[in-house]
Amino acid sequence: MVRLAAPLCDRLCVGIDLHKDTLTAAVLDPRTGEVAYRKLACKCRGQIAEYFQALPRPHAVAIESVGFYRWLWDLLEPIVDELHLADAARCRALAAARPKTDRQDALNVADLLAAGRLPIAYAPPMHVRELRDWTRHRNGLSRSHARVLTRVQSLMDANNRPGPRRAKADALIRYLQAHHTLLPERHVRMLWLAVDQLTVIERQTADAERVIAGLIAHERFAAIDALLRSVPGVGPITSATAIAEIGDFTRFTDRKQITRYAGLNPRTFDSADKQRTGRIAKAGPRQLRWVLQQAAWCARRDHPIFRKRFGQLSRRVGKPKAGVAIARKLLLCMWAVVRDGQPYRPIADAAMN
Repeated sequence: MVRLAAPLCDRLCVGIDLHKDTLTAAVLDPRTGEVAYRKLACKCRGQIAEYFQALPRPHAVAIESVGFYRWLWDLLEPIVDELHLADAARCRALAAARPKTDRQDALNVADLLAAGRLPIAYAPPMHVRELRDWTRHRNGLSRSHARVLTRVQSLMDANNRPGPRRAKADALIRYLQAHHTLLPERHVRMLWLAVDQLTVIERQTADAERVIAGLIAHERFAAIDALLRSVPGVGPITSATAIAEIGDFTRFTDRKQITRYAGLNPRTFDSADKQRTGRIAKAGPRQLRWVLQQAAWCARRDHPIFRKRFGQLSRRVGKPKAGVAIARKLLLCMWAVVRDGQPYRPIADAAMN
């Protein structure tokens, strides 16, 4: 379900087409139909602020939701009367046959805003964005750690050695000290370089996790964090990432909406009277899908209901697809516990009804 802005006939409507270096603003007066355009350099923040502060009031401003909109949102939020984040893909779909130019894109946003047809994207508040930045930073470090471990394992495989039991820098140090004579000198040097990388990554990961723990302990997040962590497989990082990437769970009114947002819904292809489903859409935040996959492996290992369900699915569709199905189920459980304000109950499918 797409949320639309209310019609605005009594105020100026400003649409912004934003690029890395420039922005184009189309100022539409719905009462007269007059349009004025202004192109500004993004590096001139003071000039941009002066321009929008000088706009006649009342006015409403809409920014297309490109990946780098946040600096402009933070700049304009305190100085404009009304600020919206427009869904760029849906705005373009509603543009019909208009040519794609900066002016036309900005005017399209302003027209849709004035007509009450502007599809609104979710703009997370500052405290959610801060948590999002830290969780993305921490999860990126975790993936870097995994890549280094993959290289370590490839070196061990090349020498037909089992390697250390623990996937940590200190374990690799102890292994090299005890078994370096069993490996070629060049591989020993490479493994010591891997120790350096793992040590730095692990220290930075621990620092990021301490910051995340401090943020998630705030009263804004504490209650929802407790609910999410009652779901099997959901630990502090999964909970924090879900809060950061989803933001307001209550904006989703049914299970289809939140699975589409996360990109865990299967793509559907229709032709005449035939219909088939394909791979998952992957249309939402990949950070959310990544942590849900990690949580899914923990849940199927530690919880009997999820372990049984994973076994049933893996025999039918294979382990990768079964893992995706468990991740989707965990997402629905997380949404349900927040919706109901009640911790997870270990009753099969109770949280999804």
